[in-house]
Amino acid sequence: MKIIKMDNQGRGITYFNDKIVFVNNALPGEDVDIEIIIDKKKYSIANVKKFNIKSNNRIKSKCRYCDTCGGCQLQHITYDNQIKYKEMYLSELFKSLNIKIDAIELSNQFNYRNKIKFQVNNEIGLYKMNSNEIVKIEKCEIANENINKKINYINKLNIDGIDNIIIKSFDEKVMLVINGDENKINIDDIYNSFDSIYINNNLAKGKRIIAQINNIKYLISPNSFFQVNIEVASKMFNYIKEICNYLKSKNVIDLYCGCGSISIYISSIVNYVYGIEINQDSIKDANKNKVLNNINNADFECNTSDNINIKDKYDTLIVDPPRSGLSKKITNKVLSSSIQNIIYVSCDPITLKRDLELLSEKYKIKSIKPFDMFPNTYHIECVCVLKLK
Repeated sequence: MKIIKMDNQGRGITYFNDKIVFVNNALPGEDVDIEIIIDKKKYSIANVKKFNIKSNNRIKSKCRYCDTCGGCQLQHITYDNQIKYKEMYLSELFKSLNIKIDAIELSNQFNYRNKIKFQVNNEIGLYKMNSNEIVKIEKCEIANENINKKINYINKLNIDGIDNIIIKSFDEKVMLVINGDENKINIDDIYNSFDSIYINNNLAKGKRIIAQINNIKYLISPNSFFQVNIEVASKMFNYIKEICNYLKSKNVIDLYCGCGSISIYISSIVNYVYGIEINQDSIKDANKNKVLNNINNADFECNTSDNINIKDKYDTLIVDPPRSGLSKKITNKVLSSSIQNIIYVSCDPITLKRDLELLSEKYKIKSIKPFDMFPNTYHIECVCVLKLK
């Protein structure tokens, strides 16, 4: 089978019996024998059984589990070619909006992740590609070294009662989070191997660990969201701060604010910032982070963004929604408001494009700046700036 091009998930594309086939770990120009692993009415997904002709762009993956683990989709091409692939994808995706995409902010290719989640199903490991089967690993090349030093400890755990395991590491401190049946979970053998241990969100050992982006500190919770790549998060937060400065933002409303990461980061250059987040634990963290950083011009509320009125007193709206993008309610509220500026942080370019097409009815798209938050994967983070027409 001849691979024609790559799709938006880094898979090769070919056709079989007039049906599109997405082929894992295949590059344009390659000739491969394939094995169909998922067969749907309109498409199939396949693995490579044999390479008959390999692309000159193919390299040997650094990770020994790369062909089976579903975590990385692009490790078989150089980092330069990963960036070219993402640039081409974004250029094609946003072509209809007639806007130039800025250069991608780069990252360290390996050891960047400060969090890794292990699944448990008869053994501990990561999910195989397109499967709920487990790949047991000893090292993850994209996780930071402090996490990798701890993998051998969790591999020795008695998995009885455990659903999943999360390791987070910031500033040399390592947190272990075990979710499952707390009546069965036994941490005696690994108790002294981690700085803090949580069982089902309850602290069992140690104290909260802290992440730092430049001079701002953030308390890290066991199950709440925080950017997995501190290096690129720092670049992105600095960029958002620069944009707020350029826009002369004074009163900012920050929807999907999480633990207040962006709100607190920009607080020094605005008069007031108001953050809204549906996750109660995240709002508790946001208020603690406000105190931790001596911030007195920010307020945080636990609420669904759909219930918030975007009042005239705000000149800038920051949104950082989940992959599903903005809800219809939020989009309609923005369109019916007179807010001057929007800074849209997106982890899914497809839903970003959908939302921009709707918002462009009233707003002019000024720029889209990509950040390579997730090297070796097809994922890309974007910051889009919009201004009221």
